[in-house]
Amino acid sequence: MGLKPVAAALGLCLAFIPAVGATAGAPPDRQPVPNGDRPVLAEIERRGVVRCGVSFNPGFAANDDNGRPVGFMVDLCRALAAAVLGKADAVEIRRLSKPQEFDAVAAGEVDVSFAQTSWTLSRDATYAVDFGPPVFHDVQGIAAWRLTDGRSALDGSELTVCVPAGTTTQAELEALVAGGKRPWKLRSFPGWPDALEAFLSRDCAALSADRALLTTALHMLESPKEAPEIADAPLPSREPLAPLTPNADRMWMAAVRWTVYALFLAEDAGVTGANANFQRITGGSEMRRLLSGLPEIAAKAGLRPDWAYQVVMQVGNYGEIFDRNLGSRSPYKLDRGPNRPWTQGGLLYAPVFQ
Repeated sequence: MGLKPVAAALGLCLAFIPAVGATAGAPPDRQPVPNGDRPVLAEIERRGVVRCGVSFNPGFAANDDNGRPVGFMVDLCRALAAAVLGKADAVEIRRLSKPQEFDAVAAGEVDVSFAQTSWTLSRDATYAVDFGPPVFHDVQGIAAWRLTDGRSALDGSELTVCVPAGTTTQAELEALVAGGKRPWKLRSFPGWPDALEAFLSRDCAALSADRALLTTALHMLESPKEAPEIADAPLPSREPLAPLTPNADRMWMAAVRWTVYALFLAEDAGVTGANANFQRITGGSEMRRLLSGLPEIAAKAGLRPDWAYQVVMQVGNYGEIFDRNLGSRSPYKLDRGPNRPWTQGGLLYAPVFQ
């Protein structure tokens, strides 16, 4: 695919994603909790869908050929809908850009944001949001067009780098340039789509963003000769991408947090959508507690009695979500890297479920 078709395809991906699935009613068998103590959950039950903000990027969030939203972050939203409403497809996906997602969450325009936002101290202290557990660990990457003689542009001295504004990527590169470590010229753009478009049009020799984001976005370039080189950025970096929720609703944050942890725990114990019924009876004590949902505790948290079971049955565990959207079962074949359970040398770790 040439550059103009690629840009056009990306433009189509940025269309508004509508709500999916029928409206779900309030979950049954739930202990009443005063609405003032759980405003987001009460509104979700009234509305019948979970509203999630995402950044539209291949593998993370996009429309499939049938116009259905799919992707890693979309599936995390579906897991929440399964936990809260019992229907994974009771979701409404909205496009958010940086720093729009902070205001959108704080104002209640979305219930949660999975817009691939890194958790930082300044964001934690500045905005009226809470960060949940990191759901994807990445590093900063840089893509560069190869020179006519086949050499990498990254080997040269002067380089113009496209970068989306208001990101940790921009801040890191500005510090790198200001410190005299690279004689690069930075060109910032209002958002990631603008920076990507400029790079695809060869207005910049390089493009910097999270490495996984670069890999999935540039996968559309079918010709190996067209494909740019993708490497880690010069400075070591950490990009813990975490969900955002309103900081005035502790119960909703707990629902988001423990839904994510349930995905981690299920993978670590080998519980999948295919064997959850069996594991519910024969699994270890923690897995039996997880799949039974601890109904009395779930009621206090405003969750369905079988919330974790529904999450795994309808959406799968974390590894299943990763593999079908980004990993071995996807076109992108991303390595799990740090996005593995802690027992396998990764960073995915959950508190004790009891």
